[in-house]
Amino acid sequence: MSLLLVGFVALLGVFLGKIIFKNWVNHLTLYSIIMGGLTFFYELKYLPYPDVVPIAWFFIIGSFLSYILGTLTVLSAKYLIPNWKSEIPKTKISLPIVSDGGSTLKYAVIFFSIVGIFVALHRWYVLVGMFGSIKSVLINAAVIYRMNVDGEIKDFIPILPAFVYVAVFLSGIYTAYKRKFSLLAFLPFIGIVLKELTYFGRAELLLTLLEFLFSFFLFRHLLNSDSLQRFKFFRGNAIISSVLLLVFLIIAASFIRLGRGSHENYQGATKELRELSDNMIISPSIYLYLSSDVGVFSKYLEKEKEQVNFGENTFFIFHVFLSRLGIIEKPVFFSKGYFIPMWTNTGTYLRELHADFGTAGVFLGPYFLGLIITWLWFKFYEKRQIYIFAILIYFFLIIGFSFLTLATKLNQWYISLFFILVFLPMIEKIAIRNSSSNQRIK
Repeated sequence: MSLLLVGFVALLGVFLGKIIFKNWVNHLTLYSIIMGGLTFFYELKYLPYPDVVPIAWFFIIGSFLSYILGTLTVLSAKYLIPNWKSEIPKTKISLPIVSDGGSTLKYAVIFFSIVGIFVALHRWYVLVGMFGSIKSVLINAAVIYRMNVDGEIKDFIPILPAFVYVAVFLSGIYTAYKRKFSLLAFLPFIGIVLKELTYFGRAELLLTLLEFLFSFFLFRHLLNSDSLQRFKFFRGNAIISSVLLLVFLIIAASFIRLGRGSHENYQGATKELRELSDNMIISPSIYLYLSSDVGVFSKYLEKEKEQVNFGENTFFIFHVFLSRLGIIEKPVFFSKGYFIPMWTNTGTYLRELHADFGTAGVFLGPYFLGLIITWLWFKFYEKRQIYIFAILIYFFLIIGFSFLTLATKLNQWYISLFFILVFLPMIEKIAIRNSSSNQRIK
């Protein structure tokens, strides 16, 4: 498939999303950029990738069309339901969670961030106890990473690691409401980086960054619909802070890569890619991460040798629970890897859907994903309920992670969403009470 055609289809999806949802940050545009960009980078062939097999092209194209169809299904409902509202109502914004000017929200971010930092420091304490010193931990980064992959190092404090995701979610809302970035936006990421340095992995860095960005941009979209005041964001502050946040996370990810001893000497790489081999931030491994998953999906379909339980990847956490009851065998988290010709094991979320549900999963999965997230989009902007917003953000994370794997395979996806939904009512009640107290004082 030509680069021109892939690029054209991706751009078509991007602009279609902007036209439909009146905002550049929407799930159709995001899906088009991620899956279209992934396929485009693969077809650049900066590494000696094999050609994608025809059945893989059929599934990639068919799943994209299914996703669009799911989106259009909800849009079509406005012609069948008389009181359907497809536009964001232009009225005064009044949300319980920020009823006290964001004061409760600020302290909630601080609390959950401190819990995240405590969890990270505790992991460091245990690892230093195992290896003798911080220096020894860093020297044995590759060993620790392999121990984590093999499940030899467990979470030292169950449940609490998910609290930092609550902090990230609330921080995105708070930053959008306050119209500028502050140190509070960076606070949750301190715990994330410290914790990831004990895993020597990078998945949670990406997951939390996406969670913050989605929470921020989509909440900003709501605030912009206020009919009485314009929540103008300070652009200079936004640009500088965004750059600092990205640089901070990129440097952390690069340090983890170097600590693990990743080699950048890929056989058959083009001249342009080889020139990046000594680059700390932009490297051949980055290109591999942003392109190889299409090849893995193709190779997986070509081999057809993998067997998993029905829905094992989609509902991984429940299969782990059943395995602890002795009902089924414990599922393996890490998928089988393939040489394409570099070894890699993530094959887009389509691989997990196909493994779980066969051909039907490749088409019905994207269809229901598009349908559900479109319904949540309009439901939130119509009802303006923060609980719906939380679920919407977590479905956005499925799309954001779609180029790698199915986000619901991660325990953090379920556990952190659960805690967000549990703590939101408490935060709202405190904010309302504080608001009432402030009004009585005045």
